[in-house]
Amino acid sequence: MKTSVKNRFFFGMIMFLICVGVLFLTFYFYGLIYDIFILILMICAAYEMSNALAYKFEKPGFVMQVLTILVSYAAFKTVSLLSDPEEDPYGFHAIVAYFIVFLLMCVFIFVANMASSRRTGESVIASLFCMMYPVAIMFFMLAVNHLPGAEKGLAFTGWDYYAGEGDAFAPNYRAVAIVMTFTAASMSDIMAFAVGSAFRGPKFAPMISPKKTISGAIGGFIGGVMGGAIVFALSLWGVGGITALHENTVISIVLYLSMGLCIGVATEMGDLMASYVKRYCGVKDYGSLIPGHGGIMDRIDGMMVAAFATYIYMAILVYVS
Repeated sequence: MKTSVKNRFFFGMIMFLICVGVLFLTFYFYGLIYDIFILILMICAAYEMSNALAYKFEKPGFVMQVLTILVSYAAFKTVSLLSDPEEDPYGFHAIVAYFIVFLLMCVFIFVANMASSRRTGESVIASLFCMMYPVAIMFFMLAVNHLPGAEKGLAFTGWDYYAGEGDAFAPNYRAVAIVMTFTAASMSDIMAFAVGSAFRGPKFAPMISPKKTISGAIGGFIGGVMGGAIVFALSLWGVGGITALHENTVISIVLYLSMGLCIGVATEMGDLMASYVKRYCGVKDYGSLIPGHGGIMDRIDGMMVAAFATYIYMAILVYVS
């Protein structure tokens, strides 16, 4: 086995164990642990994107990006804690608060950059682009942690669910959304690489990413569905408080598999978006923090778009329920 392959496998396992550890602590101890983890990823992703954009534009100001991430999250968390979950089960008020503050911070960055004699129009464009991608999209990795569900994974006594009362069926949307995002997106990446390497064939988007093939894209879609099947299997044992999504088992299976397919498609789209930006900036990887994998952005480029798809899917499901 080549050294690069060994590194990819070894550090892939480390990342897997870190994610499992974070989810375990989140579900069984304290939900804020997950938020902190995602905020760290957001800051790392913003830093890597800033470095990538510096190859094409003047390097954007990183300190203001970190400030925007933290201030916007503070607004989101505050409104989330103050909102009545029965009136706003999918956290719409908190999301609105987040993006209002986020846009205000973007305006502040724009004015501060233009008023500075050391900054140019290129710096403004790069800073605002970095705020939109990846920061704004990554927000939905936080939002899934605020969907209705038990505060702790195995809260089978004293459920804190908002979708039902008494003995009524009440899915743990929060736990399902988080685990589906990580599992289905990861399976999509794995299957896209495995199937694409095995079958190759016609290129999927040669102008964006020459290595991506149609067979790999199909493998990614299949991987998303497989991820949905895995999480459904976990729901049968209530691992991490994961539950069925419907009282009818057949309907629950369909919901899991269809959500997995949506996540698979979103993951492929996210990967293509990241590849386009890298190609435009003329960089191979966003960073070198993870040997064999690149940077943080190289690992979560598909997952962050998958989180957006997961949140929309779950919000519709909560609304319909």
